Amino acid sequence: MRALSPSLCLTGLLCACVTHQADHFYILDPQPPSARAARSAPLTQVTLRMALPSLVDRPEMVVNTSAEGIAILEHERWAAPLADLMTQTLARNIEQRRSDMLVANQGSDARVKIIIDVVQMTVLRGQRASIEAHWRIIGARAGTEAVGGEVFTAPLGEQDYAAVAQALSQCLGLLADRLVEQL
Repeated sequence: MRALSPSLCLTGLLCACVTHQADHFYILDPQPPSARAARSAPLTQVTLRMALPSLVDRPEMVVNTSAEGIAILEHERWAAPLADLMTQTLARNIEQRRSDMLVANQGSDARVKIIIDVVQMTVLRGQRASIEAHWRIIGARAGTEAVGGEVFTAPLGEQDYAAVAQALSQCLGLLADRLVEQL
């Protein structure tokens, strides 16, 4: 019978110690969750563009550990690119509030263009989530422009990561309320 080499034994022991942690995937939901209203005619075409800071626009969820620190959560992930999730969710939020609007992320013949720059996104587990956004709403045919900026905050009542997605969804709902006021 042959003896196993020490390096092979060490490799076997290390492999036995490694545990696989399951990845969890999250999405954002329009707020408030409700059935889509019937469309009225004629529809106003709206294009929506949203930019996120590269710090948070990543597959992994990012939470703040302190004023100066963050944690990148390898196993808590967004189901799609975060910029796409946020843009789609905000578009559905606007459409829920204004049934006369059809919001897309592209379209050259849109009557209204909304450009949003998310300046900062903060998630303090167990406390709150906030999105600081600046925006421009351009009435392409009327030649009008409205600008604004605000911080939108929602509480994080629970410690789980699904609560992070829910709080960010609520922040996007508040942003949609503000944008619709200016449309």
